[in-house]
Amino acid sequence: MTTAPNRRLGTALLAAAGLAAIGAAAVVSRRYLDPLPRRPAAAAPRVEPSPPPAPSPASTFQVTLATGTVEAQRGGRWVPIQNGDTLTRTDVVRTAPGARAVLRLSAGTEIELRERVEIGLDRLPSGAALDLRHGKVVAHVSGADGLEITSHDTRTANEGPAHFVVLSDDQGRVSVAALAGKAKFTAGGKSLIVPEGTESSSEAGAPPSDPERIPEEVLLEVVWPNAEQRHTVSETQVHGRAARASVVTVNGSPAPVGRDGQFTATVPLETGKNSIQVRAEEVSGRAREATGTVVRHNPARPALTPEAADLWKK
Repeated sequence: MTTAPNRRLGTALLAAAGLAAIGAAAVVSRRYLDPLPRRPAAAAPRVEPSPPPAPSPASTFQVTLATGTVEAQRGGRWVPIQNGDTLTRTDVVRTAPGARAVLRLSAGTEIELRERVEIGLDRLPSGAALDLRHGKVVAHVSGADGLEITSHDTRTANEGPAHFVVLSDDQGRVSVAALAGKAKFTAGGKSLIVPEGTESSSEAGAPPSDPERIPEEVLLEVVWPNAEQRHTVSETQVHGRAARASVVTVNGSPAPVGRDGQFTATVPLETGKNSIQVRAEEVSGRAREATGTVVRHNPARPALTPEAADLWKK
């Protein structure tokens, strides 16, 4: 027989168990009904801009020497270039008076730009191509490389390994000299081979002359102004003769050489002694100089004749 206290204890235990069951159900239900926490959205990956493609070595020219003022035309303006710079096939290069530059086209091919040169750069499937506007370039081509130099409707290209020179003046004359190997010279619809040790010229688009041996001596003859003459003017003229394929300068200024080899230069004079230097450089690169002196005197003062007169009557 169950006593009253035992019944009350059983009832309490049942109530406690019921409350525990209700609490567990509430926890389970809350766990399933509460929304899951949201994860932050992943940031979009940052796309770095790709760098511009580097120019191919086959389309560039390396500057291995630059002395004096050497410039390249870019974006419509001239900018200085230095040793170690890289040029592309779209550049135009020029050298100032007294400047010099060497451009490497490949491992065994380079060109030397002398002073007062302007040249455009380009590339062909067979090698490098240059547009010589004026001035002198010296080319060294080795191995199977190809080099083509155009100027005033003429074209000069190496025939195998070669060391040759191309000179172009403002009158349209183009001269080619082969110092080693041989070069193919095309002008006026005619092509010929310039063998080693010879030179040829084309006058303003005319066919090239037959190759002739490079003279052993540099031709330079100068007719100086009369030293006994009393020079009272501000300038004088110097005349002379040189090989047609020559670059002549008088006191550093160019003196164009005519088809007959004659040249004339006007030289400004200052009061007193004036030194004049004439330099002729043949297409082969050899040079000869001559110097002279011209004295400029002050003009004689006009003689004044005294006039006897009464000054107060005038």
